[in-house]
Amino acid sequence: MINFFKEHKDRWLASLIVLILLIVCFANADSGEIREAAITDSKHYKPTAEWMRDIADDTYLSSISIPGTHDSAARYVFPGYSLRTQKMTIADQLTSGYRYLDIRLAIENTREGKRLGFVHNLGKCRKSKFIFSKQIYLDEVLDQIYAFLKAHPSETVLFCVKDENSNDKADEFERLLFNEIDKKPSDWYLDDTIPKLSSVRGRIVLLRRFSNPLAKSAGLDFSWEDQGSSQVVDLPYVNYPIGDNATLWVQDRYRYTVAEKEDAFIDMLENVQPDDSTFTLNFLSTTNGSGISHPASYASLLNEKLMGIDLHPNTSYGIIVVDFGTRQLAQHIYMTNYKTANQQ
Repeated sequence: MINFFKEHKDRWLASLIVLILLIVCFANADSGEIREAAITDSKHYKPTAEWMRDIADDTYLSSISIPGTHDSAARYVFPGYSLRTQKMTIADQLTSGYRYLDIRLAIENTREGKRLGFVHNLGKCRKSKFIFSKQIYLDEVLDQIYAFLKAHPSETVLFCVKDENSNDKADEFERLLFNEIDKKPSDWYLDDTIPKLSSVRGRIVLLRRFSNPLAKSAGLDFSWEDQGSSQVVDLPYVNYPIGDNATLWVQDRYRYTVAEKEDAFIDMLENVQPDDSTFTLNFLSTTNGSGISHPASYASLLNEKLMGIDLHPNTSYGIIVVDFGTRQLAQHIYMTNYKTANQQ
């Protein structure tokens, strides 16, 4: 038997390598994701990188259907089974049509000093799937967004920032954030009133989910209360004031089961209408009410449901936020801004 293995050593090694490669491939497969189809490059859709180009300048940002991603930087995070929420980098999300980014940051001590790093819950968002890969930092992602907007000045990016670590000092967090913003202040919209698209083309719109102890102009106040209860309520969406004259409606029932989440999402889609003074934020992401969640499997079901909904043209559905966003899903959302699905 030993001689047999020695004589066929090369063949056994080759078979072992193939087996290992298969295991790695299946272990990192994105289970439950909607696969791209040829439809993504169809002439019937506005280009994903510049779909805002043909929207009228005097349109208020709140009156636009905007695709968004939940926990936008959580492409590589440990443990990926329960914390991974996206399959694309933020740069790829932008070129694929997404314009609302869910930004979760925490203060990190690094060799260069304190920096704001991307996190999802307790997991650090990293640059690759390697568990010891370097963490992603705010300045690195901002460089990608600046580059995108420079190449596509017709677009804008809604940048919704939350301090994910409750132990962070609020003034220190805000100071680190504005240290980055102040490097390119003209590239940002920091007012607390809903802008028209003409005012924010080529710029980042700051949406604030952090306290503002420095009393600076820190963008639109998107500080909604946590909706983490698993109890099903009659009205799953709640409204909050934005300044003195505007409103934000939010549905973020992230502990609902998939079926309950679908109902809550459709309820808001059908019954809350965004307009010039009303933002709507409708999350399709959920943990399915389980202790150890698997966002990819829930997204596969919920994203497919969204693709099957007959969204009407020339209709605003506000900001729709998804896990594992695809180009096809973004197009399905943003094409509702136009009169007909095949408008060029």
